[in-house]
Amino acid sequence: MHPYEWEPPSASIARQAGVPEDQVVRFDTNTFPWPGVALEDLPPLALNEYPDTSYGALTQAIADYVDVSPDRITVGAGADEILDLCAKAYIDASAPVVLARPTYPMFRILTEIAGGPIDEVPMVDLRLDRAAFIERARQARLTWLCNPNNPTGELLPLDFVAEVAEATAGVLVVDEAYFEMSGVTALPLIESMPNVVISRTLSKAFGLAGVRVGYALAGPAISDALRRVRPPGSISVVSEALGARSLRDLEGMRKRVATIASEREKLGAELIALGLEVRDSAANFLLVRAGRAAAPALLKSGLVVRTFGASHPLAEYIRITVRRPEENARLVEALRRYRSQPG
Repeated sequence: MHPYEWEPPSASIARQAGVPEDQVVRFDTNTFPWPGVALEDLPPLALNEYPDTSYGALTQAIADYVDVSPDRITVGAGADEILDLCAKAYIDASAPVVLARPTYPMFRILTEIAGGPIDEVPMVDLRLDRAAFIERARQARLTWLCNPNNPTGELLPLDFVAEVAEATAGVLVVDEAYFEMSGVTALPLIESMPNVVISRTLSKAFGLAGVRVGYALAGPAISDALRRVRPPGSISVVSEALGARSLRDLEGMRKRVATIASEREKLGAELIALGLEVRDSAANFLLVRAGRAAAPALLKSGLVVRTFGASHPLAEYIRITVRRPEENARLVEALRRYRSQPG
């Protein structure tokens, strides 16, 4: 099993780059550059007691936001725990697990932990081979689908997701971590297609990556299965309260999303003007063909981008999180200097 490659802390990056820690900018984590809520927004909490494991306040807040019944919601410690619950509930050695390549690395890791045989569908020109994906999903025990896809940013239409769900003999897990950016969701399918489960997070548009709150949306059978394998108390009382509070500030969330979408278009245009290949993206990041030497050059300025191994299909690319205008400007200028160097 290949473990997930965790991003190093900013302090160690600052030491490595020889810059002050406050000059390190994380273009590698796909988080939003602003928090949605703060601890001072919360009332006093009973920190000496275990959380209510029904997570009633958080579940109701999600239900109000998504407009579904609370019994269709399962909460977890970030979307990663939701994905882990899906793997525990449905993956075994009896049938293959289908995923695209490249896609979110946790899909492979969770499948390996659960002992499932992996069937990867290579992308064509970094786009999902839709016909091959549907064909391979037919006999799958579980199919992972990230929409928009991380790290390519590709957005698949709802009718294709429905086609996969109808074709597969197993469960279809749709990871919608970037739903607030894309606006496309498989939510209309969960009642008519009982094999569909959606995973979402408050880590991105709601600005709560450090709090770890995610949730699943599914019909009654899958919801029951996920709750059977969910550990009690994996979300703290603080996380639940912050999550519920953030879901009451939809205006603030939508303003942040609009700002990032605008900055994404501006940043993409500036990178293209530098002569770089920039892939279309429906998320809060851009995939850029910049060559393997770009990331080390940026790191000297304290700018951290996501890179990929030498054998990876994206070895020549970097993934850049869209951040504040002034931070994006720093990145563009650093890339301009890098691109202007002889050789």
